[in-house]
Amino acid sequence: MRTLVLLTLGIVCANAQDTPANRITLSGAWGHDIGRFASFERQSAAGFGVSYGRRIRRFLEPEIGLFVALDPSGEQCSRFGCVDTRDRFYWLPFGLRFVASTNRLEFSGGGGGLFEQYTGGTPLPGGGPFDRHGWGGYFVASAGVALDRGKHLWLSGTPRWFLANPKYARDRWLQVSGEVSWRW
Repeated sequence: MRTLVLLTLGIVCANAQDTPANRITLSGAWGHDIGRFASFERQSAAGFGVSYGRRIRRFLEPEIGLFVALDPSGEQCSRFGCVDTRDRFYWLPFGLRFVASTNRLEFSGGGGGLFEQYTGGTPLPGGGPFDRHGWGGYFVASAGVALDRGKHLWLSGTPRWFLANPKYARDRWLQVSGEVSWRW
């Protein structure tokens, strides 16, 4: 009987949550192309994103998100004039995040799979940039602080590395974001 009580207590403690289980996060970000094989010169872009996570164990959280880099190539000029292609990168990461938290501080890291979609927008004179999509992976790290006693509102800083391999391209991006999360 004592073994059964200890086993039950162990299971209950293993599933204990120190913060609410669901998380929705809004991100404002700056991204930079860190790959050696950029389609144009090195690119930088402002972006935004949203992600959702559900804590299934005290230290484990599956997550999914959508992140966007707005107009990374900017204005392209040639002998035919200048054109702003209004291109976009869309990243859809899905994976696991490992979480370590203290009283009101939280550190996390993880990674998983990634789907990338690049839309070229307005074509340049002479052609390109061309739309493409592909699969890859991502890595994430984060440090955050709870802004209220109930640990519902969080503020954090998060770098993400997106590594995608669409056909004829190798996209490598670092995105650094400030994030606000609501947990329930």
